[in-house]
Amino acid sequence: MSTSRTINRPAQQAVEGAELRNYRLVERLAEEELATVYAASHLTLDRPVQVHILRRHDWISASRFQLAARLAARLSHPNLVPVIDAGHDERYGTYLVTPQLDARPLSALLAEGPLPPLIAVRIASQLAAALDYLHSQQVFHRDVQPDNILVGAEGVAYLTNLGLAASPDTPDFSSIDEADYLTPYSAPEQHLSRGEAGAALDVYGLGAVVFHMLAGEVPPALGSALPSLASYDAALAPADHVVRRMLLPQPQARFPSATAAASALRQALRSQLDQATTDMDESRWEASAERLDNPLETALASSLDARLEQFLARSRQRADELHRRDMIRRLLNRWSRKGFFRRRALGQLVQPEQIVSYNVYFYQLRTLYETRSEPHPHVRPHRPDDQRSLAPPPDVWSVPVPELAPFETVRPREVPVPGSTRIVTCPECLGASQIFCATCRGTGTVERVSRVSNRDHSRSEETIASDCPTCRGTGKQSCPRCSGSGNLVEELVFSWSRRAKLFEHSDDIEDLPRFAISKRREPVFAGPINPYEGRWHSVAPLAELLRTAIAEAGPETRIITADLTIEGAPITEIDLVLDEQPRRLYFVGFDNELIGDWSLLNPERLILVALIAILALLALLAITLTLFA
Repeated sequence: MSTSRTINRPAQQAVEGAELRNYRLVERLAEEELATVYAASHLTLDRPVQVHILRRHDWISASRFQLAARLAARLSHPNLVPVIDAGHDERYGTYLVTPQLDARPLSALLAEGPLPPLIAVRIASQLAAALDYLHSQQVFHRDVQPDNILVGAEGVAYLTNLGLAASPDTPDFSSIDEADYLTPYSAPEQHLSRGEAGAALDVYGLGAVVFHMLAGEVPPALGSALPSLASYDAALAPADHVVRRMLLPQPQARFPSATAAASALRQALRSQLDQATTDMDESRWEASAERLDNPLETALASSLDARLEQFLARSRQRADELHRRDMIRRLLNRWSRKGFFRRRALGQLVQPEQIVSYNVYFYQLRTLYETRSEPHPHVRPHRPDDQRSLAPPPDVWSVPVPELAPFETVRPREVPVPGSTRIVTCPECLGASQIFCATCRGTGTVERVSRVSNRDHSRSEETIASDCPTCRGTGKQSCPRCSGSGNLVEELVFSWSRRAKLFEHSDDIEDLPRFAISKRREPVFAGPINPYEGRWHSVAPLAELLRTAIAEAGPETRIITADLTIEGAPITEIDLVLDEQPRRLYFVGFDNELIGDWSLLNPERLILVALIAILALLALLAITLTLFA
C-alpha cells in the first residue's frame, strides 16, 4: 500500500443547516469517493447549489480533490460538471461547489439492468464529446467509469471527477499504489506512475462503459475473453466489432478519438435506433450521414413548451430527407436551374462524402434587477399620524413596494422601513415647538434706517423701530427643525430602484453562415425562468448567458424577473468533392437555402458576361471620344 501523508483535519463534521462560508447546507445527498455531497443554498443570492466537502484527509485525496477543482473550474463543456467555487473552511475543511443537478450516477441506472440502445448511444455520444474536448485541452481523464458519470432526468450525461486526470497541473502520483485506483474500466497500459497519457486510455474506458450499458455486466478482467454482445441480445451483434475495437489491448489499434468511436457505434446500431424513433429512418441514410443532438435538446426538451417539440420533429424529418444523396442531388439541380450564373446540373458534378445535420439556437434573456440598499437613518419632522413602532423592523427585502408593470424602470427613491420609527424631542426647540426669532433675536422689533427730508431741504438718516416681519412682533417663530411639532421622527430608509437589461448569446456559429442562419431562426420557447435553477445551466451557451446576468446581481441587487426566449434554426453541412477539390456546402433553414462559394457558379458564363461588359464599355468610350473629338 502507499505511504500516507496526512493533512490538517477540520475541527468538526458538517451537519444539515450549518453555514460554510457563503453557503447554507440544506440536506446531505450522498458520499462520493472523496467527498460528502450536500444540497445547499448561496446565502446572498439564494441560489441552489451542491457543496462537496472533502472527507478523506490523506495527501493523495487532498491533491486529487484540488486537482479536480482546478481543472473543472477552467474547463467549460456542456457534458462536464463545472466548479463554480472552491476554498477551505476552518471548521469543515476543503470544499468545492457545483450547480444543482437533477441527475443520478450511471452506476445506479446500470444496477437496474442494461440500457436501451438509444439511451446508451446518446450517453456515449455525449461522453465522447466531453472526452474529445478534454483531449483538445491536453487533459486525459484516466478514470472513465459509471461512478464518475451522471445522467440527468432529461438524458444529459455529465462526466465528473477529474481527480486522476493527466494534465500539466497533475501532481506526482508515482508513489501511490495503483491497485487502489485501477478499475475494470481501466486500459491495460494505464499506469499512474507514468507521466505520459493519451486519448486511447479514455477510448478504452468509454468502450468498457458502453459494453456495460449494452450488456448489463461489468467487462471481464484483463486477459479474459470478451463475450460477444450478441450473446446478450442478438440485435446488438452489429455493435460488437465497434466495442471490441474500443477495447483492443493495443492502444494504436483503437479508434483515433472518442467521437469517432461513438459515431461508429451509432452507425452500427442504426436499425435499433430507427425502431426507437418514429420521425427518422436512419437505415436509409448514407453511411456517412449523421444527425447531432444539440445539448439543449437532451437537457431541456421536456422542460420547454410544445414549440420545441414541433421544431425538433420538423428538423428530424428534414434531416431524414437530406441524408440521402439522391435528395441532395435533386436540391442542387433545382438550385442550378434558378440562376443564369449557376453551374448546370450541379447535383451530377458533386460527390458527397460527409453529411451532418444539427440545430443551432439563439438565446435572449430579459432580466429585471431590483436594488435595495442597506437601511440608513433619516430624520424628519413629526406628523400627527406618526406612532412609535412596537415590532422590530423587517428585512429590507420584506418591505412591500408599489406594484409596477413588468420590466418597468424605477429611478432610485427612498422607502421607509416599517417598524423602524422612533419619536424624539426636537433638540432645537426642546419640545416647545417655537424658538426665539432669528430675525429680531426675540425682541419682537427690528430697527431700520430711513432717510428723511429736513425743512432746510437737507436729508438725514433716522432709525425707526418696527414690528419684526418674521415673528410679527411676538419674538418667537415656529421651529424649522421640527416644523413646529416639537418632536422629530427618526426612521430607517433604504434606496429602492429597478432596471431592465437584455442579454443575448448563441451557440458557436463562428465558422457558419451567420447571416443566413440568423435570418431563418424561429422561436421555440419563450417564458419566465429561475436563472439560478440548475437545469438551465446544463447548456453551455445558456449557462454563460445566465452567469453574465447573475454577475450583475449582488448583496443589494437581485434578479426579480427573468424571461428567456430561445430561437432555433436547422443546418446541414455537406463535405463533398467538386472539380477534384474538397468543398463544403450548407443547407440552412427549413427552406434549405444553399450557401457555398464561387465554385458553385458557372465560370464560362461569368467570363462571357465580363467580356461583353468590357466590350460595351469600350464601345461607349469610343463613341464618347468621337463625339468630343
